[in-house]
Amino acid sequence: MSQAAPIRSLPDDTSFNEAIQAKKADEFFVRFGYMKNITTRTRHVDKADKRKEAIRKFQQLNGMNMTGELDEETIEKIKQPRCGVADFNESSRDRPLQFFAPGYKWSKKRITWKLTGYTNQLPNSTQRLAFESALKKWSDVSPLTFEYTQDYPDIEILFARGNHGDGSYNAFDGPGRVLAHAFYPTDGDTHFDDDETWIFRSGTGTDLEVVAAHEFGHALGLGHSQNTASLMAPFYKRMDPGWQLHQDDITGIQSLYGVPEDQLSAPLSSPPPTTSGINNKFIYSIKYIITAIIVYRYILEMLIMC
Repeated sequence: MSQAAPIRSLPDDTSFNEAIQAKKADEFFVRFGYMKNITTRTRHVDKADKRKEAIRKFQQLNGMNMTGELDEETIEKIKQPRCGVADFNESSRDRPLQFFAPGYKWSKKRITWKLTGYTNQLPNSTQRLAFESALKKWSDVSPLTFEYTQDYPDIEILFARGNHGDGSYNAFDGPGRVLAHAFYPTDGDTHFDDDETWIFRSGTGTDLEVVAAHEFGHALGLGHSQNTASLMAPFYKRMDPGWQLHQDDITGIQSLYGVPEDQLSAPLSSPPPTTSGINNKFIYSIKYIITAIIVYRYILEMLIMC
């Protein structure tokens, strides 16, 4: 008589839930570039090690304790609304800690854009205003200019749901999680998930201006930043009224395109004198120099006395 195979005990609820969380985490980390897809031929120990490494990279990017474990804080962060662009790719494995420019940029300073697919959640004019305001965040700190066109644009903008022609990998996932995505130059197309609740600056929902400004950062050539306070950090955050780009974002965009034209053309000489005949900034500079000389002489005398 043949011997029956031993019956394996079923996992308890805790281990089952942990397994489900690990599977979802693996899918998340593969999608956003933290690890490569793990096949069934990969040994379990390798899979666990790769997951732990991916978790540590994720925690580092988001300013968290680098435990390498799927703790509650990490799981909650994974669940938050975010951009659909990957945080890492082949060119970013050893990237700097702050802004990231993966090497894509426009070869021109005048960029055209067009909204080809509106949402029904906001008036068309409000959507246009949100996108214009978002683009202005970048033009204010760079030599770039943005112009709406009726012709074929550099940046085509649309709202869509689910699989919208970018492939199943870029399909939107309903409310929450992925809010939008954009393509690097010289594609630049920018898409927003129409299953989100979109607002403009006030109300309950996701602020279109903030998400658009982030996605346009990608369309101009910036990747995700490890500075969690910057606009180009991967997860969505609500901004205060009158918000401006973080210095990290400004440094990033200027590393690609330079400073605004008016800063380049500014005269190097001192500005003309005020009505009093002497420029206030010049007076301040003289006082600063005299003070520095006095302090220097005082330190020198003290050293001689010693």
